[in-house]
Amino acid sequence: MVGRYRVLRSIGVGAMGEVFLAVDDSLNRRAALKLLGVKHLGNETVRERFLREARALARLSHPNLITIYESGHVGQSNRPYFAMELLEGGDTEKLLLERGPLPSGTVAMIGAQAAAGLGEAARAQIIHRDVKPANLGVSAHGVLKVTDFSLAKSHTIDRNLTAKGFVVGTADYIAPEQARGEPLDERADVYALGCTLYHLLTGRPPYRATGTDVQRYVEVMQAHVSAPVPDPRQAGAGAVDDELAQLVMSCMDKDRERRPTFEELAPKLLRVHKRLGGALPRLTRPIFTLPTGHAASSLGAGATQDAEALGVKDEDVPRRRWPSVLAILVVLSAVGGVLYALMH
Repeated sequence: MVGRYRVLRSIGVGAMGEVFLAVDDSLNRRAALKLLGVKHLGNETVRERFLREARALARLSHPNLITIYESGHVGQSNRPYFAMELLEGGDTEKLLLERGPLPSGTVAMIGAQAAAGLGEAARAQIIHRDVKPANLGVSAHGVLKVTDFSLAKSHTIDRNLTAKGFVVGTADYIAPEQARGEPLDERADVYALGCTLYHLLTGRPPYRATGTDVQRYVEVMQAHVSAPVPDPRQAGAGAVDDELAQLVMSCMDKDRERRPTFEELAPKLLRVHKRLGGALPRLTRPIFTLPTGHAASSLGAGATQDAEALGVKDEDVPRRRWPSVLAILVVLSAVGGVLYALMH
């Protein structure tokens, strides 16, 4: 148990922590439980970033932003955690891997919802700083949710956590001013969203490079700063709507003064979606039916539960039983019909 949550198994590991599938039995509700990585427990900077994500999410309330339920610390290790909405539809990065480049109407819907959520964060003076396909999740009802605010920056709090000239973010989607280590505002998130939509339309990020990992990283960062903005219609991945392509390219303008605001962008993308149609797909295998991976990791020194107690078999995960009930009713109805026929 972590707080009131019964931990079932690990469902993801990131640079900062690990995410578990958990159940709040009192509310009969599944949740995603995020815990700071054990190796970071002694790193105050990383611990503060982790707690900042919980604070940022708690300050925000919007249909297109992931919802946080509660936060706390585990046992004597004082390992921080927070519980949040479980996105059973996966994320847009996994959708790309499963389906390939997405249709223009679907990408426009993703962009409109992401812009609405990020716009709400911007109004609360929070910059995400790491918008990318993996951080655009999909709910069980097919609603897009912006996730992972671990690199979020507030204009009003945590001013000293990131030093001037220090670059954070993911190279494939990083704004030119972010690559240069300059002060940022929400227009950096607009740029990253443009790169993300480009990726969803074409199946690859806007800039590619060859060589070693370090060489590729440097070349891609330089491309964001000085290379021409690529046109998704010329990527050879299939037909891309002209209006949508122009909107994506305007988001990726090197000059942030020329980029649209989220308030301008969201209704334009929604208009494209209404013209083209298209639903937001979900993964064919929901997250709670994925096979059990590696054993759940330890909650750290002094934790109240042994690591072995955190793992359960896949069949222990609650599942809907309506199909079995319906099958029984169908059989009973058939038997009743046969008996009625014999009696008459």
